Amino acid sequence: MGLSGMRLFVAVRLASELQKAIGAFIAQNAVKTKGVKWIDVGQAHFTLFFLGEQPAELVAEIDPLLQKTATEQRNFQHSLGPGGVFPSWKAPRVLWLGVEKGREELKALAAGVTAACMERGVPRPERAFTPHLTLGRVKKPPAVIDREALVRGVEGEMEVAAFTLFASELRPQGPLYRELATYPLGQVKN
Repeated sequence: MGLSGMRLFVAVRLASELQKAIGAFIAQNAVKTKGVKWIDVGQAHFTLFFLGEQPAELVAEIDPLLQKTATEQRNFQHSLGPGGVFPSWKAPRVLWLGVEKGREELKALAAGVTAACMERGVPRPERAFTPHLTLGRVKKPPAVIDREALVRGVEGEMEVAAFTLFASELRPQGPLYRELATYPLGQVKN
């Protein structure tokens, strides 16, 4: 990855209870699914903004802006909702879970983070923000997916009290995420 560039993204980490619930869901569904590479549950997260490949210096530049964004938001409750696929059931590429409770708060948080990053010259995202958690990616089309189970989704609720800036390193066995900084919501750092 070198000093020249880092793949950066900002996300909300998943509470361990929700990681367990998603782990159980994947374990049940993996047997009925073909052609899908599931996420590592320990790395499960809700992406707020993907910055892409950026110079390493950007981390120090956006840090105060992300701190400010965090202080302007309050903690909120957030629950998982029904799932689906992108872009369509005919040609699924990504399997995801939605958000039920806390959708608007998550959107507001993503908007604040996006604005902070754009202030430092990171381009505007191509697509509008959709609160979702990636469960897996189709590696060998045509995939076999249990549509009913995915749409039913996973139950679970957590309190969102912080967001994290991550660096992502792409490896053959799957991405490795490193936490660079975590920003508690509604708190002014002294």
